[in-house]
Amino acid sequence: MATALLTNEVLRRYLDLDRRPDALSIAMMAFGGIAAAIGFAWVFHDLWRWGHAAFNTSSDVAWGAPIAFYLFFLLSSSGLSVLASADSVFGMNVFHPIAKRCVFLAIVTLVAGFSILALEIGHPFRMLWALPVGMQWHSPMWWMGVFYSLDLLLLIVKFWRMHIGDWHSRFMHLVSIASFVVCILAPGTLGLVFGMMAMRPAWYSPVMPMYFILSGFMSALAFITFFTAFEPRASTPPRLRALHESVLPRLFFLALLAVAGMRFGQILTSLWSNYEGMEAHWHVLGSDAFRFELLLGLVLPILLLSTNGLRRNALVRFAAASLAMVGIFLARLNLLIVGQVVPLFKGYWADYVDYWPSTTEWMLIPAGFGIFCFAYGAGHWLLRLGDDPGPDPALAASPR
Repeated sequence: MATALLTNEVLRRYLDLDRRPDALSIAMMAFGGIAAAIGFAWVFHDLWRWGHAAFNTSSDVAWGAPIAFYLFFLLSSSGLSVLASADSVFGMNVFHPIAKRCVFLAIVTLVAGFSILALEIGHPFRMLWALPVGMQWHSPMWWMGVFYSLDLLLLIVKFWRMHIGDWHSRFMHLVSIASFVVCILAPGTLGLVFGMMAMRPAWYSPVMPMYFILSGFMSALAFITFFTAFEPRASTPPRLRALHESVLPRLFFLALLAVAGMRFGQILTSLWSNYEGMEAHWHVLGSDAFRFELLLGLVLPILLLSTNGLRRNALVRFAAASLAMVGIFLARLNLLIVGQVVPLFKGYWADYVDYWPSTTEWMLIPAGFGIFCFAYGAGHWLLRLGDDPGPDPALAASPR
């Protein structure tokens, strides 16, 4: 009895159990729970029945759609970590009101991405001993596993310190710096996994790590804009309202322009090249998925956020964020396909590889997004994601 009372007291101290969940939390938990249950049940059934053959991969297409979905979540998580560090590392107090929400979003997107990867690789728990024992120092994939594992650990510590009210201590500052460094190294190393593959000319590029970091930051801005677009304006403090209506949309607009410029440069130089294997870009250029990536993910969001009047409209911000997330989702899938559409060590004369995700692979989308929605809905209800302790008192007291 005493143990139960103590447990209940501890839970009430750290969770808002007395607060009734709002409509958003209920909707997200219900939708997430149902989507995750259907998605995982479908995928587990197909894997139990057919094994890895349930995925439409082959010797020519070793990495299928699950890797693209995994990239979407992991790079978004890294971008959210960077955004959350703007205050705690660089002292940009304007981002203070969304820092805790960004850290929590970074955690749940990372968990969703890991869940999708676990279903694709078959034996995920082998990493527990393969990473420390294997010690493949020369492999960027090994470093990617190390950095993302550290990233998750540091994000959990950072969120816990925020949740208990420790925002400005020296320990918190050191954790934030370490988290920022890791969340730059992790997507950069993930970019090296693709960019160092000389046998896949359509991927082989020194720009790939920077593209992953930049597009992940843009994706993070789409996430946070999406989830803050309809915050009640009347009850929102002026500082937070200015962040939602001015700072974030402007930063989102600049990130979209930067990604569009980098994407244009990638496409132009790839189409100009005469290296064997680069003709994959001509093949993908004519696909509907590529057109939707550019139109939905870049052109329309840029137009929607092009003026101050449009940026202040919550519906416009929501539409721009939604379109950008769909576009970057397609961009990850197009990236996977363009690198493998030309047969390895052959050429387009051997005909392009015909690949499209199977139903099993598509069902990983509701599985991953279900985990994300349920976790975010629960966090929105129980974890006070809108906490804002204000600027560091030590900085405020220091002479100007």
